[in-house]
Amino acid sequence: MDLQRLQILTEVVREYKTALHMDQNKSEVGREVLDIVMNSQDLVLYGHVKRAKDIDKFPGEAIKHLDQATSYLHEKIDEQLKHS
Repeated sequence: MDLQRLQILTEVVREYKTALHMDQNKSEVGREVLDIVMNSQDLVLYGHVKRAKDIDKFPGEAIKHLDQATSYLHEKIDEQLKHS
């Protein structure tokens, strides 16, 4: 995955996290983010976001999974930067 795509995915995950924090449209945002992440074809990232979506009734727990997704994306970005 290229750097720009990784940065966009990081921003999308951040938007979902914000929706959970604000308790606004979290189901709708979660569905949209899950669709976007599914299109990335990254199973690890999808797993983190799917777990967050499955438990979004518990924002604190869901956010932990999104934090893991963000950490994973940051590692991927770091890898890309080392190879560029």
